[in-house]
Amino acid sequence: MSFDDYSDLSTTGFYGGGEQTPPEEEFFHSVYIAGTTRKNHINIEEISGKYQIRGVEYNLEEVNIVIVQVKEVLANIKREKDKDKVLCFSFKDTAPPWHGTSKMIDGSPRECPTTSADRAVNDFCNTCRNQIIVAGIYCKPDGTPILTEDKKPSFVFIRGKGMRYSNVSNYLRDLYKEEDLKPIFEPVTSQSTAFEKSVVNNKRFVTNLSIGSAASSFGNNVSIFELKRGTALSKEEVLNILNVSKQILPKFNEKFDWSINRNVGYGDAKPQNISGVLAVDDKNPVETTEAVGEKSDKQAEEAGVNKNTSFSFDGISF
Repeated sequence: MSFDDYSDLSTTGFYGGGEQTPPEEEFFHSVYIAGTTRKNHINIEEISGKYQIRGVEYNLEEVNIVIVQVKEVLANIKREKDKDKVLCFSFKDTAPPWHGTSKMIDGSPRECPTTSADRAVNDFCNTCRNQIIVAGIYCKPDGTPILTEDKKPSFVFIRGKGMRYSNVSNYLRDLYKEEDLKPIFEPVTSQSTAFEKSVVNNKRFVTNLSIGSAASSFGNNVSIFELKRGTALSKEEVLNILNVSKQILPKFNEKFDWSINRNVGYGDAKPQNISGVLAVDDKNPVETTEAVGEKSDKQAEEAGVNKNTSFSFDGISF
């Protein structure tokens, strides 16, 4: 007799709760500032106040990345027994109105308030906060990717949330408003200009992450992300970054869109646990709620591009 005779029972067994992917094998690696000194999963002591790139490198004073993806999301998160539970989530993948993963009592989609003021006066949404996910390629200060032993780049991400939201938002906003950058795409149109401001400008420089400090409402200091623009990248390099960004977009969405195949949100009032990045984003528990053709040497110098450190993704496997 074959076990196939009982295949109808395949959905009723216990499968061990699923296997956890080792951090070293993840496609996107969380960059966070250690809140406490502790031993990690490979017995390396992560030092409080130092950058950690989970599964890649540990105890760094600063990190350099070339941004490949930026995404604003809404997350309604509740802290219970030292774990984050996601009550509702919106990937904001369209123009407003956005909808969260939780449903109204009648089963209809829950429409997200578009501003923090609107969320504040909504009994369900008043604990929902904007977060900014910034994913990039771990690199040297000149933009050269730091490759693994397999000659592959490491894709990393930070999550701007809580007290760490403002610096990330301000940095991206300053790049969005930058008026002195030579257009990448021709002919220049209002549509291409809007696209470059929103999508391209943040990819035109190496982004340097250092560590700052801010006083919390609890009276203690919290380590925060300090972001500043580093080496300017050439047009060819920026186009390379855009191609990479397009290539890995499905992986980005799979990782960060918790509304896809995730047990997120609730209908009856029972919050659900979510697996993934929440547990490794930030070990500090304080306030968890809140890159035009070839340029001449003169043009490159005026644009701040160091042509001696130009890099290429040729031969790099993703």
